[in-house]
Amino acid sequence: MVRNYGWRLFYFLPIVCGNTGTGSSFPWSFFNNEVTMDNIQQRFMEHAAKHGKTPCDLVYSNYDTVMWSIPLVEVPIPVPYLLCYNEIQLSGNLK
Repeated sequence: MVRNYGWRLFYFLPIVCGNTGTGSSFPWSFFNNEVTMDNIQQRFMEHAAKHGKTPCDLVYSNYDTVMWSIPLVEVPIPVPYLLCYNEIQLSGNLK
């Protein structure tokens, strides 16, 4: 499974996300949008090739939200496009 997530301001301006660069020493990337299916697929395929495996049964999930949870409030409160969360996950089998 490979997953990356990030936060954006007004949906279009990236603030911070996971660093998908190979050999990177810092786990986050600031002001850069690396939450893309291309980056996730590339990392998954690199891992499969590194171990000499063939990927199969790939499944992806894309999750976007603009809802915030405020402590002690049971209902999430929408804050439209102020701060947006995006997550992409790719999972599969290696044979």
